[in-house]
Amino acid sequence: MNVQTVDEANAVDEAGPEPAATADAEPVRLRLRLTYAKGEGVKFISHQDEFRLWERALRRAQLPLLYKRGFNPQPHMQFAAPLGVGFTGEAEYLDIVLAPPVAPHEVVARLRAKLPPDVALHSAEILPLHAPSLASTLIGADYTIILYATDIELAQPELAARIDEFLARTEIHMERQRKKERYGYNLRPVVFELRVAGYDPAAEEHYIFVRVQQRKGATGRPDEVLKALGLDAWPRTLRRDRLYFEHVAEDAAVFAAYPVIEQAEIARPLLPVSAQPAAPAPTHHASEGRSISERAADEFV
Repeated sequence: MNVQTVDEANAVDEAGPEPAATADAEPVRLRLRLTYAKGEGVKFISHQDEFRLWERALRRAQLPLLYKRGFNPQPHMQFAAPLGVGFTGEAEYLDIVLAPPVAPHEVVARLRAKLPPDVALHSAEILPLHAPSLASTLIGADYTIILYATDIELAQPELAARIDEFLARTEIHMERQRKKERYGYNLRPVVFELRVAGYDPAAEEHYIFVRVQQRKGATGRPDEVLKALGLDAWPRTLRRDRLYFEHVAEDAAVFAAYPVIEQAEIARPLLPVSAQPAAPAPTHHASEGRSISERAADEFV
């Protein structure tokens, strides 16, 4: 991404601040991109709660967050791609605007002192004030699905067979709801990669790698992949490892190998309840390890 480094920002600071804005002029503004991780302890909060978490942390850190004008002023904060409830993220992005400017290293230091333990701020980078939003250039994402089950309860060959069956299909009907309206769509075309990524017998954790398209109106979701696999009843963690953006050369090179799926290509009519396809039945085996309730409790640790 075309961003200014902390050293460059410090050089600007040493040269002196920009002239102060007059009463009728726009205040001197600085746009920053925060990169952070969202951990297990906060994965069950909603996006609205996460928005308030950051707004509160910025206020407690005494950072001059700029607010929009109007009857109900909103802060200049924009997430790249909000995480769903139950998701964690390794490298999430949040753009903010400060007025007056504060050096990036100072922003990082102040925020780290005020954020909750399971939100880890990695960096703050300066952006051009009118750079395009990340949401407008988002093209895809990588996820790791972590299933808590022993190899007896969920054998690796069975997991691989379910994935092979998923990949062999051309139509996987799913339904979502937006603004109180339900709509149908075909999940399969927006799932570009799906494979078993390993098993940790000590932790009793299965790992599944998923790469999906994330474009407006045509986005794949790992929770729906699990549902199609017949594994959505298992205790799990859904971890987003990476976001891909069209304006980043490295990201664009990765996604050049995949087709661009448009919303019209995957739109489907709603199916009657009796006609909806049934997901593969989950398999239950006796376990010599921890109980299913004990493993489910891992999600709340």
